[in-house]
Amino acid sequence: MSAPALSGGDSVMPVNALAPAAVSSPSSVPTAGNPATPEPPTDPHRNWLCIHLPRLALDLIERRQPAGTATPVASVVIDGPEQRAHVHLADRAAQAFGVHAGQRLAAAQALAPDLALHRREPQAERQALEHLAAWAYRYTSRVSLDGAAALLLEIGASVRLFGGFDALYALLQAELAALGFNGVFGLGLTPSAARLRAQVIARQPERSGQLFALAPLPLAHSDLEPNTIATLAATGIHTLGELARLPRNGIAQRFGQATLDYVARLRGELPETLESYRPPDRYHAWLELPGPCTSSEALAFPLRRMLGDLCAALAARDGGVERFTLRFALEALQASCELRSGIGDICRLEVGLLQASRDCEHLYMLTRARLERMSFPRPVLGIYLEVARLPSFVPTHQDLFQDAQSSSASLKPLLERLAARLGEDALLRPQWTGDHRPERASRWVPHTQGSLLRPPAGEMPGLRPLWLLPTPVPLAIEGLALISSAERIESGWWDDGDIRRDYYVAEVIDPPACALPGPHPGIAEEAPAYARNLRGGARVQGFQLTRGARAWVFQDLRDPERWYLQGWFG
Repeated sequence: MSAPALSGGDSVMPVNALAPAAVSSPSSVPTAGNPATPEPPTDPHRNWLCIHLPRLALDLIERRQPAGTATPVASVVIDGPEQRAHVHLADRAAQAFGVHAGQRLAAAQALAPDLALHRREPQAERQALEHLAAWAYRYTSRVSLDGAAALLLEIGASVRLFGGFDALYALLQAELAALGFNGVFGLGLTPSAARLRAQVIARQPERSGQLFALAPLPLAHSDLEPNTIATLAATGIHTLGELARLPRNGIAQRFGQATLDYVARLRGELPETLESYRPPDRYHAWLELPGPCTSSEALAFPLRRMLGDLCAALAARDGGVERFTLRFALEALQASCELRSGIGDICRLEVGLLQASRDCEHLYMLTRARLERMSFPRPVLGIYLEVARLPSFVPTHQDLFQDAQSSSASLKPLLERLAARLGEDALLRPQWTGDHRPERASRWVPHTQGSLLRPPAGEMPGLRPLWLLPTPVPLAIEGLALISSAERIESGWWDDGDIRRDYYVAEVIDPPACALPGPHPGIAEEAPAYARNLRGGARVQGFQLTRGARAWVFQDLRDPERWYLQGWFG
């Protein structure tokens, strides 16, 4: 039994000629809130979008150059063994000399002796395709990598979210161009139909943006095997429409089950198995520079490009970055492919933030400030960007009437800029260490590693002064009045730093009486100045001993006769 005849040719609104008849959509869909809420009708023939990248290898080369600085020299991407290399892609300047894809390299150089040769990099192409998949994931959850130079997106459910098909189509085209890639878009009811239209548009750019019928297309445009196409042509079958009108049993018997399955996938009668893309938990990218760079200024554009790609991936997964690592591969005896695997000289740069961000300009500014303080012993050949952790991005909550000036005066961006200029070790913050002994209860760490000085959950220490002395100083209790109850601290038996003390908040009532009478074993002549000055009762490490000052003192329980000054309250 033969399949029903299918219409071919274009119409005012061309349809997929190899697909079943479209099911009409209702003009309105009842909802709980409004039983007659109108919704824009959906086009069932635009469910899938194929983004084909016919110039992917050339795009990777051109993306390494700043905009407007492209060299006029004709360039080609070559592939294959050294002795039998052929042209994989040729730019417009090379095509003007008659160079084309598939041509032997020797023949191409005979036409254009000054060709700039670039070896094809399949690994870089795969990385670029995965980056674009992460970008497309922002617009639909169904993204598939299709072969070596294409993406398949299911956009039927995303059209209304982004303001209609035309708005989504224009948005994807503009953002793809901003990322530095040239792509053609094919639409279809099925992934195979969208893929086929994209391949036809790549050969015939004048059809871009059209939803043309597939029945009149020659079999040479399809993905059928060349031998199958030749056999069909010998029997008088030259178009997809003619093939679809043949009896199914005859197609399977004479041309194989694969041919019948291909027609069924175009019509949507046979589902396609597509592996959905999922954003990884980590991010990494490698960029080989077009030439050795010896200054940080020359690295500005490639760094901006890499950080822009990172932020596009972060926006797609609704994430941010708090810390990332840049490794600069230096010129050495090893080839660039070996540098990717970690062989060779590497300069490392760590960039840390106080909170997760995906602002490209902010990340670039911090990276550029750190880069200006670096010096490279040899020229840089490539850059490797790695992000080990991708936390969720939480936008900063702002007041409805907050102006831009007050928003830009946030303390965190200021601290990040200072750390980028001065180094992370120049900005420190106190960090709680979970030790009850006051002299070991906190430490100073770089501001990007520490947290606010606060005790662990469930631990509520007593009143603490902001000014602790480096070491406790012996003093006389006669000039003080204890104004708080005792707080006992017993700790440190495990590390030979055992203490047993009762702490009090004391008020100075007689400054001269606080000094110890005569020599004291705790205050030798070689003791620090702040301890010796205490004898005169005048000043302790710059703090004036005045009546009413409040101190934090303790009694040593191992020798109850001895009292010590631990710190001052402001």
